[in-house]
Amino acid sequence: MKKFVLLLAALLGLFFFGCSTSQSTASSPGGVLGSPGGNVDNHKVVSFYVIGKGLEPEDALTKGEAILMAERAAVADGYRQLVEKVRGVYVDAFMKAGRGTINHDVIQVHTQSWLRGTEIMEIAPGEYGITTARLRLRINFSKDGMVWWPVGLGQNVKPVVSSNNLITDGGPS
Repeated sequence: MKKFVLLLAALLGLFFFGCSTSQSTASSPGGVLGSPGGNVDNHKVVSFYVIGKGLEPEDALTKGEAILMAERAAVADGYRQLVEKVRGVYVDAFMKAGRGTINHDVIQVHTQSWLRGTEIMEIAPGEYGITTARLRLRINFSKDGMVWWPVGLGQNVKPVVSSNNLITDGGPS
């Protein structure tokens, strides 16, 4: 009988205290940033800003298509720049030389990453058919020992808003 009463009390405790609702108050698309909890001094928000550029293609069928293609190219260039800033670039170089001359020279640059929460701040047409796109990516970092790690991806977290915690266009310090 005591086991039954203890089991019933445990189930009631889980029912009343185990069920809670939470609301996401993330300020960026996809709920990327938020409050990691704990000490605020161990958390920093790093913002990366880039300006992508795209050119209207000459072989577009209409002027509207050319404008849309230039906007898409500018956004894609901005994404590429963000990936290069956040993850870095892999460079593979090969050179073949013989008899004092270079016969063959190949340099390949590769970068790859998963970006989430990137905000397109502004897309503006410019002179000579060049379109620019301003993009921003905010990453929440948490200090774990001596190393800063990105946190809060896809979790219910709130942005840390503090003048001494905001670092713009750079790494954590």
